[in-house]
Amino acid sequence: MARPEKLKKVEELAQIFNEARSIVLNDFTGLNVEKLSELRKQCRESGVDYRVIKNTLARRSVKGTPAEELEPHFDGPTAVAVSNESENIAAKVLAKFAEEYEAPKFKAAIVEGNVIDAKQVLALAKLPSREELLSKLLGSVKSPGNSLVSVLQGTVRNLLYVVNAIIEKKQSEPAGGETPQTGEGSE
Repeated sequence: MARPEKLKKVEELAQIFNEARSIVLNDFTGLNVEKLSELRKQCRESGVDYRVIKNTLARRSVKGTPAEELEPHFDGPTAVAVSNESENIAAKVLAKFAEEYEAPKFKAAIVEGNVIDAKQVLALAKLPSREELLSKLLGSVKSPGNSLVSVLQGTVRNLLYVVNAIIEKKQSEPAGGETPQTGEGSE
């Protein structure tokens, strides 16, 4: 019979799996306590929940959640990195950490309901975040408008230069349209 604390833990994990935008499973073998603490710190700073979970609890927790297809991947030492904010931030943080320490190693992930393997998780880590893509898109959409405004301002600016030149020329001419005569024989 299941103990109440285990049932509570399964319910808590099921809720986490239900709300996640991405879940990355990884093997943390090779990381000592100090390195694992550093990884957790980096994850926390990026808004990623990093947990080492017993496989039996994890298998029970994913049942009936969008992460149910990850169940076969809960074998051996497994940690779960969960992000509620971005599809690829968990993969990015883990990949960056793995470059330096050669661990953790990716097992699988689930993103938008699709299970992806370790190679695809690495590819996901290299993609820009959704926010970065949106800002680039906004910049691309905004650019032609900025160029048009600049061209129109240039035309107006040139017209003002011409008008100012005409005004200055008129102001430098004597009144009445007479041209000053200089030299001999003007009397």
